[in-house]
Formats: sequence, C-alpha cells, structure tokens
Amino acid sequence: MEQNLLIKIKKSFSLDHGQKIIEVLNMLKCINIQNSVYNIDFAVGLANDIIDNKLDYRSVITALYYPIIKNDMLDNTDLGGLDDETYSMIIALSNLEKLNLSTKQEQLESIKNMFIAIAKDIRVIIIKLCIEQQKLNFIDLFTEEDVEKTMRGYNDIFAPIAAMLGISHIKNRLEDATFRYYKPTFYNELKQALSEYVDERNDKIQEVIEKIKQEIAPIVEKCQVYGRQKQLYSIAKKLQKKNMGVNAILDVYGRKNNIEEMAKDKAFNEITLSHIMDILAVRVIVSTIDECYAVLGKIFSIFKPFGNFKDYIANPKANGYQSLHTAIILDNGDPVEIQIRTFDMHNYAEYGFAAHWAYKINKKVTETDAKINYIRSIMEMYKDKSDDELMETLKTDVYLGKIFVQSPQGKILELPEGSTPIDFAYAIHSKIGDSCVGAKINGKMFPLATMLSNGDVVEIITNPNSKGPSRDWLKVCKTQGARTKIRAFFKREMKEENIKKGKSILESQAKLKGFNLTKLLVDKYLEEVYDRYTFSNIDDMYASIGYGGITANQVLNKLQALYRLDNPVEHSDTPGVQGVYKNTKGGDDQVVVRGYSNLMTKLAKCCNPIPGDKIVGYVSRGNGVTIHREDCSTIDQYEFERLIECDWKNTSNNKAFVGNISVIANATSSTYSIISKKVTDNKLEIVSMNIRPLKESRSIISLGVKVASKHQLDDLINKIKILPEVIDAFREN
Repeated sequence: MEQNLLIKIKKSFSLDHGQKIIEVLNMLKCINIQNSVYNIDFAVGLANDIIDNKLDYRSVITALYYPIIKNDMLDNTDLGGLDDETYSMIIALSNLEKLNLSTKQEQLESIKNMFIAIAKDIRVIIIKLCIEQQKLNFIDLFTEEDVEKTMRGYNDIFAPIAAMLGISHIKNRLEDATFRYYKPTFYNELKQALSEYVDERNDKIQEVIEKIKQEIAPIVEKCQVYGRQKQLYSIAKKLQKKNMGVNAILDVYGRKNNIEEMAKDKAFNEITLSHIMDILAVRVIVSTIDECYAVLGKIFSIFKPFGNFKDYIANPKANGYQSLHTAIILDNGDPVEIQIRTFDMHNYAEYGFAAHWAYKINKKVTETDAKINYIRSIMEMYKDKSDDELMETLKTDVYLGKIFVQSPQGKILELPEGSTPIDFAYAIHSKIGDSCVGAKINGKMFPLATMLSNGDVVEIITNPNSKGPSRDWLKVCKTQGARTKIRAFFKREMKEENIKKGKSILESQAKLKGFNLTKLLVDKYLEEVYDRYTFSNIDDMYASIGYGGITANQVLNKLQALYRLDNPVEHSDTPGVQGVYKNTKGGDDQVVVRGYSNLMTKLAKCCNPIPGDKIVGYVSRGNGVTIHREDCSTIDQYEFERLIECDWKNTSNNKAFVGNISVIANATSSTYSIISKKVTDNKLEIVSMNIRPLKESRSIISLGVKVASKHQLDDLINKIKILPEVIDAFREN
C-alpha cells in the first residue's frame, strides 16, 4: 500500500511538494503508533484516497497527521515546519474530531451546519469524508460500540454531507455500509438476488460492451465502455418506496419473452420494469458532445431500441447532470440501459460536482446552499483552472459571519461572529441570561466578555440569588435579542430604581441647560408626552429614562416645544433665545417648525434626515434652523435651550433627499456591481460611493442614494442585506 502511495505522489505532485509529503510520512513511521486502529496503515490508505479525490499536497499532509490527532498526540508534536495553511487545516480537522455528534434528531441539520462552519475549508470536509470511508477498511478492528457510533455518524451526518457536496462515490459507499448494518437480512437477500441476476447476464453484458467498442472505434478518438451495477442502497430504497420485495427484481425476467408486450402494461412498467432497467447498465464515455450523438446513432443501428430516449445533454437535469440515456433489447429479451456522456460530464456526476442532494429531495435553497452550489460550479469547471485556482475556491468559508457553539448537553446554537457567553445564555432562555454569573468555555472559566469561536462548548454558570444582568452587558453582547432581554429585565425588575435614576437624569439635564423644569412638568404638556411615547404616567416616563428606553433630551425637547406654543418667544424667559427668529427668511418647504412660520431651515449634513425620520431643530445664531434626526449624536453637544420641535409637511412634490448607507461585504470583483445593480433595480440613483478595505478580505462601502422617504431607504437596505456577498448593511448616522 505504501509503495502504491509513493507512485501516486510522484505522478500527482511536483518534486518539491512530493518531498514534503514523504518527510511527513517518514516522521509518522518514526513515531511508530501501535495498538491503535489509527496507525501508519490507516494514514497511508487515507492519503491514497485524498489523491484519488484530486486534492492538493497540503490535503495529503493533513491526512497523514490524522493518526497523531486521533491518538491525542498533537499537543506533543512539533508543527513548526508546517506552513500556516497546512497548520490551519490540521487544527480544523482536530476540532472536527472533538465535535459532539451524539445529539437529538432535531439537531441534525444544525450539526451538519456546525460541521461545515468549523472546517471552514471545504478540503477539510472532503478529508473527513475520506477518513470515514477509510474506516470501513478497518471496521473489523472496531468494538461493537464504536461500530454502532460510526454507522450512526454515516447515516445522520456524513452520507448527507457527501450528498450535499455531490461526492457520490463516498456517499454510495457509506450508504451501502449503513444498509448492511441496520438491515442485514434485507441486504443479504438483495445482494444474493442481484448476484444471481448479474452472474446470469454478465456474459451478455460483456458481449454488448465488446460489440459497442468494435462499432464505435472508427468514429471516436478516445473512449471507455464498461458495465455498471446500481448501488444496493439505491435499489433497496426504490423497492421500499413501492412496498416491493426482493422477488420483484427477478419477476420481470420470468416474463421477458413477452417483454415488449409487458412494457405496454402501464402498472407493470411503472412498478417493476422502471425499477429494474438500470440495475445493470452499459456506460460509454467519449471526448466530445458530437461523439455522444454519433455513438447513439451507431447503437441504434446495431441494437433494437426499447423505451424512451432521454437527452439530458440538450436538457440537463435540475442538478446540472448531463448524459444520454436509452435502452436496448438483447436477442434473449433482456433490456439493458445505456448511458453516453463525455469525460467532463462523467467527472461532474461521479466526483462531487453535481448537486444530487438538492435535486432529489427538492430542498429549498438557502444562502448557505447557494454558496455551496457556487463552490460546486467552480469545481465543475476545474478543467479550465489551475490547481492553485481550484484550491483557492475550496478554501471558501461557507459560514462567514456566523459561528456554531453548543451546550454540554449537545444543543447547538447559531450566533453571529463576535458573540459572547452572554449572547449564548440569552439565546437559550431569558432566565438563564438573567441569572448568569459566569461561563466555562471548553471546560475552563472565562470572562463573560470573551468572544466565542466555532465549535466551542459553552456552559453557563447561574445563581438563583443573582441580582440580574449588569448594564455593561449591553456594550458587550452582540445579538439584538440579548440586548432586548437585558433592557426588559431592567424595565421589569428594577422599576423603582429606574424611576429614581430617570428623575435624577432629567433634573440634572434640565439644570445643566439652565431650564426651569417646574414650568415644563405640567399636566397638559405631560399628557402629550405620554401619548407620543406610550407612557401611562410620570413614573413610566422616569423609568424609561432610567433604563435607557428614551433619552432625557427627547422628553425635554417635547416639553420645551409645547411650552413655547403657549409662550411666544419674544416673551420667553429662556436665556439666549430672544430675537433669534426675527428677520429670518422662508426656508425648506418640506419642514415645519412647530409654532412658527417663515423660518429659514436647512438639513444637517451630519445625519442627513429624510421624510419619515423623527426630527428636531437647532436654532443657530443668525443662520436659521438646522434640522437633525432626533437620534443624531451631535444634538448632545448643542445648547439645550436652542432645540425646537419640528416635523415634516405632508407634501408630495417628489423632492429627492440623500440617504447614506454603509455596506460591509466580501471584497470580490463582482460585489460592487451587484450592489449598484440592486440600487438601480429599485429605480434609485447613487450620488456617491466610497470603498474602504477591512481585515479578512472585506470592504466597507459607503453609498449616498437619492430617496424620497425613510421607508424607501429602509426597503433598499433590507434588499441589500440579503445579497450573497453582503455581511451587513445599515444606515449611517
């Protein structure tokens, strides 16, 4: 086996890369792992599989390290001589081996997602699938407990992932292994029936193969012609779907003398013949599409056609599969299916480049599925790319921006990158979050502000006597859900404290601005504040200010505007405001300043308010009123007594306003054109675009877009957010 590997290494890699593989192989032999299934023999067989799957030399080196990983020797092994990329692959494979796969059925989809996220590099996933396939060669050395665990992993995790990636030869082998393990009687009966059938007809199939080779030799330059037996698991699934037994396989051949008449019997054809036709088939592989059709014509001239001819070259299946399918009848009455395809089509179908999983189970395609499909489409075109280009594609991180972590009980949660144990705790349940006092990550205590990584096992330490979350948690947590639940706690559990705190904040803010709060806190003004912010009474208002639901400035702005309506400015005792409004000219016809007319207004450039935003005016000295969004951070720097309430007029003059959007996206050549197209598709105009590079091959794109309202801008942001390359999109302040 080792000699075979050395030959493959020499044929598949450059001298330099081959030498690196041999150095690792020699290192592994020196370690001399004994008394373990995962030894040098396992590693050599695995490396052979990796090369057969057309991966690069780094993948082979990673595979050779598997016995070291599996025997818990990685921490004591010198990895200093490895390049960063190979090192990362080995660590990712090690993390996959630590993943807890023993969990509930409803978590299987999350496990598969977590599996892919931890690997990050598609090559690591293929290596892991090859590892599972290689286990079958050593299965007799496993304990019964390990065999059961392995088969459950095949059935629940690895065969579906191989199917998802379209790696059919691994999928088929794992499925047949689980079929044999879980249903040994059915498996053996079916295998025996097929063996008898195949043995009986093998000579005839060989005659067909030789005749086709002889007849097409003059019209094709290069070809392969061979017989193919359908996978046992696939046959079993078809039989079970129609509630049929093994005898159904042989049933049709007892009636074969009249097979053409039998085929006219619709029930017979659908239930029996259609399930048996492709048990044995002849496959013809040629170089070009023209040769496919030439071979088809030649076959029709030497054999009697039977059944429907299917042209999946001109009309590919939904999964991209291409081939010509037809059937012939032999002299003895046996039907034989014949498939004709090019070498490229064959690679697509056999080595992971066809999305059989999505086609067969009619799966709704998610954002993640789309990325995996993209990877497959690039892999399918590998013939036009260098090895380096193909490997670069396989390094795609499918779950960029997301992480998957689990509880000690195996519950898996998907969280955004940058999430902390606080986010994890509240994602489980608000009571867990409220009583959280600490966290263990992979068995060790860490601060609650620690950022989690893919595959982390997080245990939340709770205390029923805890006073609840800290306000500082609002600055630490990543998810909106956690922030909402923390604020809800303060609102619900600490109302008395929040009332005192809110009242103090309001009084301090009013005093800071030199405003007489007694004149503002009168019932008729407060009623309007309650109505606008859905408060029941003054305590609700104070509590909201106390826990941060509303700012003191928002309340004071409203009270101040109401006070001015009752007290004209020229008679106001508010310091520094008298005379500000005199001799001003008419301004923006979109904005009305409450209680005044003919005021010159302009929109603030710091926050670019647009119709639909809640706004407030700032009375400048001799330069009219500047209109800001209520949540603009600049307002806090202004003199409080110069703020005045404003609102938008209900006009329909279609005036355009500039809304600013920030987009964080993967830095690819097509990202910017896709975003621009999304703007123009919504019949909007880009007035400015600025692109700044970020870490990890990302960019932040600042867009200025002409819109008529906040609703129009929000709608555009939501549409940009769901673009494949976009990580996040939000409005700039």
